[in-house]
Amino acid sequence: MGTGFIRKYLYLLAGFCITANAARAQTAEQIFAEISRVNSRVVNAPCAAGTGLLISNKAMNIFLANQVSSYLSDNDDLSLYKNYVTLNAAEGSIAISHNFHQPVDSDDRVRSFWVISARANIANSYAGNFTGKYINNQLGVALQKTWMGKPGAIYDCANQKIEMDADRAILVQNIATAIRTRITAFENELAALNANDIPGQELQAVKNTQRQNFYAELREEYLQKFSQAQSDLLVNTNNYKWVKDAWTTVGIYAPIIPQKFEVADGGNDAASRYNYPFQVFVTHTRFWDSPKTGRFFLTFSGKVSVNNSVQGGDPNLTGSDGRYAGIYRNYLTPSISGKMVYIPADSHVGVSFKPEKNFGPYHAVNLITGIPIVLIDKKGVPMLNFEPQIIFSNINHTPLRDEVSRNEIFVGLTLGIPLSKIVY
Repeated sequence: MGTGFIRKYLYLLAGFCITANAARAQTAEQIFAEISRVNSRVVNAPCAAGTGLLISNKAMNIFLANQVSSYLSDNDDLSLYKNYVTLNAAEGSIAISHNFHQPVDSDDRVRSFWVISARANIANSYAGNFTGKYINNQLGVALQKTWMGKPGAIYDCANQKIEMDADRAILVQNIATAIRTRITAFENELAALNANDIPGQELQAVKNTQRQNFYAELREEYLQKFSQAQSDLLVNTNNYKWVKDAWTTVGIYAPIIPQKFEVADGGNDAASRYNYPFQVFVTHTRFWDSPKTGRFFLTFSGKVSVNNSVQGGDPNLTGSDGRYAGIYRNYLTPSISGKMVYIPADSHVGVSFKPEKNFGPYHAVNLITGIPIVLIDKKGVPMLNFEPQIIFSNINHTPLRDEVSRNEIFVGLTLGIPLSKIVY
């Protein structure tokens, strides 16, 4: 009876090993098949009108993340990185932002995501500690939702599409070869494992667990490598005429610390007045990228902010440095703006132009012109954006307090720093 039991056990074990080997082969083929399916969707994209897919959706996410990050100047600009920092020297402010998007397991484009930002003014508070002047503290949190459009590519069907399909087919074969090499090495290592190496554990169970983990990690690694390789291929070959996309963002800014002003009303002693500068905003951006012409950003924005007599430059208030005399009030200031940014092809330097119109008690028109500059790393990925600016304030000569109206031209500087991994 004991011999029969052992024989049955050996049969079961042999059957289990055969099943495991079949599952292993099937898992390896699944990785090949998944990469081939991703490639086939791109190859079979219709090209009659010269538009469609040139690379997979995830590859386009990576491509756009780098191209779009060539301009990151203020809080309204898009970044497809996990974390990023923006600084504005003219406002003395800093914002640290985090993108909550998590990549999906399939080959899909980025559709929407939430971003949370902590914003604070640093220059005003820092300088105030040494000059003894009034400190206008500002600290708040912004929460915004962005909806991405469906990116599109325009290309030459007779040449660019055919070349990309051929180059991508080579990528698929190179990845298949690399996967087979990795599998062979792994299986040899696994075969060399014996029971003496893992005392107290069942050898086959350990091998099955190791094999399962290995193929899961292998799949994730090479799907990502295939996406990255496609993006690099599009950048290096320039086999497209235009890539375009659009996105819309809606958000709200909520202050944590109120603004405080000392105002004497009607000859009375100065009293503390407070303002919570809440803001609601919406922006829409159109983006075009061409290897011959360059990159264009066209952004339209609408905002409604809680303003006040002090910051709005009310001419009925007199005084400065946080101490005023007159009638203080808080009010809403709607504003609209448009921004055009152009970065020539093969250039790290561009130009920007942004007019802004305010409405209500503070209805000044402002104009900002800048020279955006992007620094890249050795892989060509943007690592730092900075933009020297000339700010023309109140060009429509709205009546303002004396100390505000005298300062109509400012020099500004913004910094944008993408951090962490790409959202893909």
